[in-house]
Amino acid sequence: MQTDYSYARMEEKDLKEVVSIEQGVFRHPWSEEFFRLILKDHNNWVVTLRKKTTLLGYGGYHLLKKQPSFLPVTASLDGIIHLINIAISPSFQHKGLGTLLIEHLFNNAKRRNAGYCYLEVRPSNAKAIRFYQRSGFFVIGLIENYYAQEKEDAIVMGKRLPALIR
Repeated sequence: MQTDYSYARMEEKDLKEVVSIEQGVFRHPWSEEFFRLILKDHNNWVVTLRKKTTLLGYGGYHLLKKQPSFLPVTASLDGIIHLINIAISPSFQHKGLGTLLIEHLFNNAKRRNAGYCYLEVRPSNAKAIRFYQRSGFFVIGLIENYYAQEKEDAIVMGKRLPALIR
């Protein structure tokens, strides 16, 4: 049940646990220092998802003030979010927590007058692509050599944000 879970804005005290999840989920995890930089930017909204005191995951977005020219959005929008990261601890995956987390982020973004979300994902990350497709995202473009370490492209996915969820 959703009420068993709590969300809180990520803080410095969360970073060790967050980096541990990051290292368990991603091939090239972000460092603790990189997360500190993210937390300092007031346009970023990054939250943790917990059940009691157990950190289950985290996610966040960057609120853009202007519409990027590469987005195929025909109507003017008040705000656009760039989903920067979402991760659920491997031992808690496949329980619907990623959906709860992304819906929480969408609700927060709607309250901040955002109407559209986009993200980048590795073509080799079929699991993430399926998750984003189930969440209503569709492919809007490709960025060549986005992930420079492996010379891997990025699929750019986007979606209009729904009305407030739940």
